Amino acid sequence: MSGKRRQVPEKAKADKVEGSDRPVSAGSATRLPLRGWALELARRWNSGTYSMFVLHGNIFDLFPLIEGGELTFVPLKAFLRRRLFPERGFFMFYDLGDGLTFADGTMQKRFFEWLAIYDEVEGTRYHSVGLPREFVKLVPVLRRFFMHYAEGASGARGVTLVIEYPEKIVPAQEEAVASMEERMALVTLLKWAVSQELRRLDVGIFLVTESASELHMDLLQNPHVAQVKIDLPDAEERLRFLRSGWPVKVAGGEPMERWSDMSADQLAARTAGLNLVRIQHLLAEAVRNGSRVTPEHVAAGKKRLIEEYCQGLVRFKDPRPGVTLDMVATHKAAKAKLRELAWLIKNGKGDVLERGLLVPGRVGVGKSFLIDCFASECGLPVMELGEFRSKWVGDTELQQMRILMTIRALGPVIVVVDEADAVFGSRDMEAGDSGVSTRVFAAFAAHIGDATLRGRELWVAMTSRPDLLAIDMKRQGRFGLCVPLFPAQNADEVVELFKTIAKARKIGFSGEVESYVRNQLGERPLTGSDVDAILTRAKERAVLAGRDEDVQVGDVKEAVDSFIDPLDRDLLELQELAAVLACSDRRYLPDRYRDADRGELLERFGRLKLRVVRR
Repeated sequence: MSGKRRQVPEKAKADKVEGSDRPVSAGSATRLPLRGWALELARRWNSGTYSMFVLHGNIFDLFPLIEGGELTFVPLKAFLRRRLFPERGFFMFYDLGDGLTFADGTMQKRFFEWLAIYDEVEGTRYHSVGLPREFVKLVPVLRRFFMHYAEGASGARGVTLVIEYPEKIVPAQEEAVASMEERMALVTLLKWAVSQELRRLDVGIFLVTESASELHMDLLQNPHVAQVKIDLPDAEERLRFLRSGWPVKVAGGEPMERWSDMSADQLAARTAGLNLVRIQHLLAEAVRNGSRVTPEHVAAGKKRLIEEYCQGLVRFKDPRPGVTLDMVATHKAAKAKLRELAWLIKNGKGDVLERGLLVPGRVGVGKSFLIDCFASECGLPVMELGEFRSKWVGDTELQQMRILMTIRALGPVIVVVDEADAVFGSRDMEAGDSGVSTRVFAAFAAHIGDATLRGRELWVAMTSRPDLLAIDMKRQGRFGLCVPLFPAQNADEVVELFKTIAKARKIGFSGEVESYVRNQLGERPLTGSDVDAILTRAKERAVLAGRDEDVQVGDVKEAVDSFIDPLDRDLLELQELAAVLACSDRRYLPDRYRDADRGELLERFGRLKLRVVRR
């Protein structure tokens, strides 16, 4: 560019070096081969067409490099300085808290020598009183320094400026509420991004933020700004960390077998979804408290750390041994389909798995329990996602980013979304939310529709109102497979529900009780939650009568006769019809709906919906 060759980091190598711990030589230095985001960054930098980069995602983690012949792990700033740009003439950092700082004392000394001359020319006193911390006041000094260093300094080797927490300088917000300083900062960064002069001068600007969505959209949408996402470490990266000297240092030099029941390979597999910093915390918590690292400790710690990272907006559950679909009463068609999916998962046939499974059904029908049993039968962990939206600006998209990044790193995993119609939302922008709803929906739709994740993530959406779920989500490739659940359809299913729940609650189920249930309750469309409530009240009566778990037919009869159902029957029928109409295969429907006229069902659904809305 203009006859001046741009100084770049070690040339990106596409060829794979066997073994992630085997170094490659680059000149006189020994370096690990670049992988993932670092390789992408090197390639885009080497193209010479960008001077501004947004690094986002897992920015607070540790990253590997070799120093003194040993593998070590350093924070992102040190990795950029010592691995990607080790030969830069100036490497500077800026944030609102500390202002402008430098990678080493020599750089700072040289900069302040130049700054003394700048003060003389401009009539300022920065050399004696210090540089301003405000970005817009610092910009003129930086601009002049870029020009001086690149054009006047002998043997100039480029300037890199890393701006931390840029969302505090150019936050994502409507222009009408932005301050003058924020507008000036945005214009400055946009001008730097498009400046051919900066590219000619070999100046690189790196904006480092956890969530790119917290930055102003004008910056993110600019074609001269390159975005590079730093994902959570994969199994190979976790294994490299666990085989390095870092875990041994945490344990005071003790080899791993003395404080861990698990090998490095086992730990690497069990810590999916955690970054290296959190793995270090997990090991240190056990070792420095005199405990061994056991599978139970890892499972409990991983659950806590993942839920903490996602700020309690998700629930993480490992598969429970001994729990299978056999514990679920009724739902024969649904269980048969889920067993097919479980077989595909356990036999590594992920290429034919659905991306998403929609499970509609009226309240209390047992959706959550069914999917828990299905996940344990598959042997996969479960990530339960609930409502995560926040009233605070930028927080909703930050949480969504963390959740999706964790899910991607966890795979294979089953992602369960309860009340899916509320969680996913729709493409329609809600009044006053500055487009947050639209962006959240688009991010979910893009992630769930990503075919490269087939077999690694199975999304399960549960809802009592599938009609409220956006049509974009119900298409093939997302939640195209719909398996609805229904209450008990006949006396045999009612008895099965009672027997199954009585066994789980350790309640005796005599022939007399079974006869009463079959004859008096067999025609009722009972759900698992209905039966559980009846048996709990019957057991309570027996305990109060001094009979402990000896539940008699009179106890059950009184529990049934005294019960008043608070649920709206029209609303329950509406939810059931919504599940029928959403079903993707008539084999999953009860007999009474299998051959029903769809037009009549739609008409009935419309009347019920209007009646419920009017109340």
